[in-house]
Amino acid sequence: MIPSERTKAFNKARTEQLKALLKNKTELWETIVRLLELAEENTQTILQGQPTDWQQWHYGKLQGQINQVMLELGERSAAQIATFSKSTWNAGINLIDAPLKAGGVTVNAVTQLVQHRQLVAIESFMVERINNVVAGKAEHIRLQLGLQMLGAQDVETTKKAVKEALSKKQAWRVKTIVNTEMSRLYNTAGYMRMDEISSAVPGMQKEWRMGRRKEHRASHLAIRNTRVAADKPFTVGGVKMMHPHDPKAPAKETVNCACFLVPVMAHWEVDESRVVIM
Repeated sequence: MIPSERTKAFNKARTEQLKALLKNKTELWETIVRLLELAEENTQTILQGQPTDWQQWHYGKLQGQINQVMLELGERSAAQIATFSKSTWNAGINLIDAPLKAGGVTVNAVTQLVQHRQLVAIESFMVERINNVVAGKAEHIRLQLGLQMLGAQDVETTKKAVKEALSKKQAWRVKTIVNTEMSRLYNTAGYMRMDEISSAVPGMQKEWRMGRRKEHRASHLAIRNTRVAADKPFTVGGVKMMHPHDPKAPAKETVNCACFLVPVMAHWEVDESRVVIM
């Protein structure tokens, strides 16, 4: 292939790969919503089976049953996060490898152990943050049960409060965590893969792109579509960032950010001792 043909194939494959992040974020969020709905259904079933007279409630037993439901919610959420985290991490690597392959270049390099450690760290952080949200909801539900036991509210009020606590509407913190940390996984994996092979493919650069959103940070608008060398940082509001959602960047530049990194080819000269060219 001539360079223009390589670039065309590269860009087409890159566009296809970029769909993976949104797909994974959407599917993880919808999965957690279903788990919240299941927890709410199980909790309502437990409450439905209790006497209507608050004096007959066995608070300790109820609390144990509710705690078990919330524990299962946390465990199932963690399992889903682990699955989608690995898929998103691999998608970030494929954002670099797949377009290159489409352009006729395969790099003879294996991802480093440090990449695996970064995946585990971000995944664990996401699980911890979502578990903290679940713990807060569990505490709120226990409070409602306590009020019911004291006779401060009736059973229907308690059921309504439980439904609200586990509703999709009240899960906005979980959605923020999913959006932020899944994007961090994807962008970190892509950047680390790019950095790993940059010396073999010196024509590869990175570009800061913005996702579809009505409002963006002014600091991010200022650098949209900016290109730099793979090993150079972007300057974002005075902060040096290697990529969107850089773990070293302050939260004000990363939380709920819709930006993402894309590879671009300035030229197709490569280190032929480290790549296979087709």
